[in-house]
Amino acid sequence: MQSRQFVTLMLTLFVTSTVVTEVSFGFDDWPQWRGPRRDGISTDTGLLKEWPTEGPAVLWQIETVGVGYSSLVIKDGRIYTQGDLDGVEHVLCHNAKTGKRIWAVQPEPLKQQLDERVAAEAKNLDTNKDGRIDEVEALKRLGFDFNKFDKKADVDVEEFADARTQRLFAALDANKDQRLSEQEAGRPFHREFERIDKEENSVDAEELAKRRTKEWMASYDKNGDGMIDREESRAGIVDRYFGGMDERDKATNAGDEQLTVAEIETYLQKREPGKDGVISFDEMRAYYVSKYPAQDGFLSAEELRGYFGGYRNGMGDGPRGTPTVDGNRVYSEGGNGDVTCMDAATGDTIWHVNLSADFGGDRPGWGYSESPLVDGEMLFVTPGGKQGTVLALDKQTGKKIWQSDEVTEGAHYSTPVIAEIHGKRTLVQFARESVFGVTPDTGRFLWKYGNAANGTANCATPIIDDNHVFASSAYGTGGGLAKIRQTGGEQTAEEVYFEKKMGNHHGGIVKSGEYMYGFGSGLICMDFKTGKIAWQDRSVGKGSLTVADGMLYLLSENNEIALAEATPDGYREHGRFKYQGHGRPSWAHPVVTGGVLYIRDQEFLTAYNVRP
Repeated sequence: MQSRQFVTLMLTLFVTSTVVTEVSFGFDDWPQWRGPRRDGISTDTGLLKEWPTEGPAVLWQIETVGVGYSSLVIKDGRIYTQGDLDGVEHVLCHNAKTGKRIWAVQPEPLKQQLDERVAAEAKNLDTNKDGRIDEVEALKRLGFDFNKFDKKADVDVEEFADARTQRLFAALDANKDQRLSEQEAGRPFHREFERIDKEENSVDAEELAKRRTKEWMASYDKNGDGMIDREESRAGIVDRYFGGMDERDKATNAGDEQLTVAEIETYLQKREPGKDGVISFDEMRAYYVSKYPAQDGFLSAEELRGYFGGYRNGMGDGPRGTPTVDGNRVYSEGGNGDVTCMDAATGDTIWHVNLSADFGGDRPGWGYSESPLVDGEMLFVTPGGKQGTVLALDKQTGKKIWQSDEVTEGAHYSTPVIAEIHGKRTLVQFARESVFGVTPDTGRFLWKYGNAANGTANCATPIIDDNHVFASSAYGTGGGLAKIRQTGGEQTAEEVYFEKKMGNHHGGIVKSGEYMYGFGSGLICMDFKTGKIAWQDRSVGKGSLTVADGMLYLLSENNEIALAEATPDGYREHGRFKYQGHGRPSWAHPVVTGGVLYIRDQEFLTAYNVRP
C-alpha cells in the first residue's frame, strides 16, 4: 500500500513538474516595448548566473520573421513582431514554445493599397506592352535595386547569366560592338558601372586615363572652355565622380566646381587604374553570375509587390517599431507610419490609420521607429509635425482623441512612456528638439528639456524616477538629468547634471536600483541622481541591453552577447558568446522572459534557455 502511494506520489510530481515547465516556458508576459513596465527589466528570477563557454543552449531558431529591426513582445504563449517578407511589411505571430509561425498578415488596408499600386506601376513600367517587365524597363524606373526582389530560379547559373546578358546587350548595345559605353548603358548604370568594369593589368593605366579624359571632354564640355563644370557633368556618369575629382582648396576645403584635364586624369589613374570605361559582354555576364546568380531580370507582379511593399532605407529596410499587445488586440506601427489594430488570435485588421496621411505627420529620415503605448482606453503614437507631435487615439476605434498642438516638434525614434511626476500621470516623449511631458488625458503641455537632444537621431526611451527625467542621445551629445519642479500649477525642467560620456545611440538605458546602465563611451554604470560614473568597460561594444535577475544581458550590434552583474562595484562578466550575423547590425533589443533569452537578428529569431 505504501509502495503504491509512493509511486502515485512520484507520478503526480513528475506530471506536475512537466506541466509547470511547459506552461512557464516562454509564457510569461512581455507585452510591450522594454517589458511589462516599459523599463527594460524582466521579472524573471532563478536564471543562470554563469554561462558555459559556448553560451546558453539553443531551444529553437527560425529564419521566418522577415527583414527589419523590430524587437518582439510575448503574450499568452505567442510572440508578436514585425518584418518584411519578400519585401512586404507584415505583422507576425509565432508560437513561443516552438517558434512555429501561427500567422503573418499584411494589414488589409495596406494590402488593398499595394494591390492598386502594383497594378498601376506594372502598366507604367511595361513600356513595350508585351505583358511583362524586362530588365531595361525595370532599370529605367527602379534602378538596380529591382534585383533585390527578382527571385532566384532553380537553373544553371552560367546559362541564365549568359541569356540575361544577351537580352541586355540586344537592347542597349547600339553599335553592336559587344561593349556598353557609359552613354549606351545610361543613367541606371551610373552606380554600378565602376563595379562591373574590371581592371586590366596588361594595359597602360596612364594612357587609358588620358583616352577616357579626352572622351569625357568631348562629351561633356559643351561650352568649349576646356573644363567640365558641375552643370555640364549632370548629363552623365561624370556627375557621380565629380566631388572626388574636384581638387579642394586647403584653406576652405571646397572645390571650384570645375574639372580640369589634369584633375580628371589624376583621379582615373589613382582610383580606376586599368579600367577602360566600357562594359564588355564577359564583364556583364561575370557580374550577373557573382552578384545576381539565377535571377532572370524579369519582374512578376508578385516581385513588384516586394519592391513597393515596405519601408526602404539605406541603413536597412523593414519595420523598426515593436508591437504592443493589450487584451486580445495587437497594435503595430510600420516604418511608413501605418498604425494598425489587429485581432491577436487571427491577425484580422480591426482599424488602421496613417500618421502622415491622417494626422499631418512628418516621417523622420530613418522611418517611424516607436512602439505604440496603450494606457487605459487610449493608444499613444508620435506623428510629429505642425498638427502636433504626440497623438492620442481611442484604442477601440482608432479615432483621434487629441493631438498635442502646443508641442509641434518633428518625430524622432524614441518611444513614449507614462510616469507619475508630482503625483500626476504624465506622458513623456523624446522628439526632435527635446524630451517633454504632456497630460495623457488632454495633451496639455507641462515641461520640456532640450540639452540631451541632437539634430540627427534621438532614440533612447527616457528614464523617469522621483520627479527626475534622464534623456540621452549620441552623435557627440550625451545625457542629462532634469528635475521637474512644480510651482503652483506650472512645471519646469531644471538640469541637475549633464554627462557627455553617456551618449546613448540606439540601445537604451536601464535603471536598476539607484544606478543606470547603458552604452555610451563603452558600457557605463552611472548613479542616476548624481551623474557620478561608477565604472566604464568596453564590454561587447556598442549595443543594447536588458536586466533580468540582477544580471545585464548585453547585445552588441556586432553579434556578441554577454552576461554581466548589474552592480556599481565593477564590471563583472559571467559569460560571452558570438553568433552568426546576417548582414546588418543587431539593433533589435533582447528580451528575457519565461526563462528564455530571445535574440532577433533580421529574419532570424533564436530562443536560448537561460534557466539552470
